[in-house]
Amino acid sequence: MILSEDNIQLVRNVIDALNTGDTTTVSDFISSNYFNHESQMDPVRSKMRGPEEFIDTVVNIRNAFSDLQYELIDCVASNERVISTVSVKGKHTGSFFGFIPPTGNKISYQAVHIFTIGDGKIIEHRAIRDDLALMYQLGVVKAATIQYENFLNEWKAVRS
Repeated sequence: MILSEDNIQLVRNVIDALNTGDTTTVSDFISSNYFNHESQMDPVRSKMRGPEEFIDTVVNIRNAFSDLQYELIDCVASNERVISTVSVKGKHTGSFFGFIPPTGNKISYQAVHIFTIGDGKIIEHRAIRDDLALMYQLGVVKAATIQYENFLNEWKAVRS
């Protein structure tokens, strides 16, 4: 019988690895068949599977953001699915997956992560992130006018 607490612990292991950078036990909670939907836009990373892909994600994210902190806000499990809501904060001090050079900007956004569990390990991941807020904070997306910048800041304050 699959216990929800066991599956939630697998997700906590993911959060711990992202927070610490310690990937020594990744094969204990990431399946060799692990597939990350979030890596599919990158031609190199799209070919990666299993612990190799997860470790590459951890290394790239931690290299891009110092003071990186993932906070688990909520986590629910049902059968083979675990859905978590996280808050992510950090400072952009390194290249973001080789695409966005360091800006020194602080980031703060929320995301929902959906994990599929099989044979006691995570076999699939997809995320729903506030990418617009992240790109805005990194300076990749600029508001057209101060009027919109104020609106976006107020909108974000209401949602936080």
